[in-house]
Parts: sequence; C-alpha cells; structure tokens
Amino acid sequence: MSDSDRGVAVVGDTTVDLYPTDGGPIAPGSGFEWHVGGTATNAARWAAAAGCEVDLVTNVGTDVLGAAAAGDLANGPVGTERLARVDAPSPLTLYAGAAGDEEWNAWVAGSCYGFTPPEDPASFAASYEWILLEGVTLPAAVNGATVRRLAAAAAERGTRVAFDLNGRPNQWSGPEEYRDALREVLPRCDLLFAGTDDLAVAGVEPTPAGLLELLPADHSATAFVTDGGDATRAMRIDDGAVTERLTVAPPSATVATPAGAGDAFAGAVLAARHGGASDLRRLATVGNAAGAAAVETVGAFDADAAATDRSF
Repeated sequence: MSDSDRGVAVVGDTTVDLYPTDGGPIAPGSGFEWHVGGTATNAARWAAAAGCEVDLVTNVGTDVLGAAAAGDLANGPVGTERLARVDAPSPLTLYAGAAGDEEWNAWVAGSCYGFTPPEDPASFAASYEWILLEGVTLPAAVNGATVRRLAAAAAERGTRVAFDLNGRPNQWSGPEEYRDALREVLPRCDLLFAGTDDLAVAGVEPTPAGLLELLPADHSATAFVTDGGDATRAMRIDDGAVTERLTVAPPSATVATPAGAGDAFAGAVLAARHGGASDLRRLATVGNAAGAAAVETVGAFDADAAATDRSF
C-alpha cells in the first residue's frame, strides 16, 4: 500500500455550535442556528474538501443533538466509520460575539467531548499516512493518555503526525502543566500548527522562537505560527536548526466570525502535504486562503468556499 493510498485520520472533538441568527446581543426571544463544529471536525472537513481522503475519529452523543450531528457528518465529505455514538450529552457551544463578555460559552463537562480510543493504536496508526491530533483533547480529563499513545504508535509505525496546539487556558492549571503535556507529544510530530494564543497559554513567547522552546533540541519538523489576520510565520526545522523561515500575509477577508480559521488552516495544509506539496511558501499560502474563507462564513465550514479552494 502506498502512502497516498493510506489517507489521513483527524482525531479529536466534535461540538454542536449555536450562533445568534441576527448577529446582535443575546436576549430573551433570540433566534439561533446550529452547526456541527469542533476543532477536529472543522479541520477534517477542510482537508476533505481540498481533495484528501479523511477519516474523522470523534464522539457524538446519543441525544437529539448527537443524532443530528451524526447525520450531518454522514452526509458530508469526511469518512465517519470511526465516529462513536456515546451515551452522554453532546458538547454544546454558544457564540456570543463581541457583545458578550466572552466570544464563546461552552457546556462540555459530563458530555461525550473528545474521542473513543482505538482498541489497537499501532494497527490504527499503520492504516494512515498522516494522523492529525488536537491539543483540545490533550488534557488528562479528555484523552491525554490516548493522544500520547497514538503519537508514539504512529512514530513507531512510520505514520506522520501533525499536531495543532489549540491551547485553552481553562483546560490547564497553568502554563507549566500545559508545557509539560506538550513536551510529551511534540517530539513525535512532523507538522505543527500553533497560534500566538496557544503559545501564550504555554507561557512562552508567542513567536516561532517560543515554539522552538517547546521542542527537543534535535527535532525536525515543519511548523506554522498563525496570528489571526496577521502574517503567518513558517519554518522548516532540521535537527534542531531552522533551515528555512518565511512570512506569508493572508488574503483580506470580511470576518463574520473568527471561529475555525486555525482549523481550516491546519486541514488545508495537511491535505496539501498529503498530496505531495512541501514548498513552505505554498503550504502557508494554502493555509492562509482556507483560514480566510473560514472566517467569512458563520459556522466555520462552507462546502462551496472549500470547493473553490480545491486547487490547493
């Protein structure tokens, strides 16, 4: 079986995201629309829409929202054979927008948030060329031990590992705990995605130099540091030395919501990398284009926008 036949697995979370329909402050009588989201789900759909064969490894609940999410995913571009229906409430998030105290409110405790571990991590990893793991499932209370096992099994089987840091301050007791968790996984990773917010949660400088602090001294990887609408900073690392470094400005975009831009970036770059692209500027450009398309659409994923970007 060739690498191109083995495809990609995206492992992580699925959420049901609610958005106010009028875009204004939430008040009694407000209307909402729902979308299937979550960092892993968003990334998987963008990768699939870019022409990559993708399996999504995630949980959905057995409640009515979980059934709706499962149906939506089954009718979409990602493979759902590894989707697990878990007898627990579905994770629910609410986008409050700039008018709220926080952009998002989430109801995750006690839900099925995360993914169901494969019975045999080594055999699972061997089925794919690439596995994308998500930092939101790295806490011990979610899937921390399994994320570490999957990263190790993939490295041992020659499967490449991509990792999106996705640091959430409310998931960690402080920067030290998050740094320690990252340093158990990052040595296995070939492709890294970090937002400046993620690096701030880790308590390091929100720059490529800060990301390098989290890596082994002899590590090799391709890494991207994104910062919203600012330029993406990309670097190639060989045996601990930065051998290529560049910045690529994203295209202008009308922002409907910032949700999902980083997930779209990761999914599009992963698809391009799986397809054989390795040029650093091309990969950053691909990711920036997907991120810009994502922020223009409420709900983080738009099939028509993603299909437009199949030339990635």
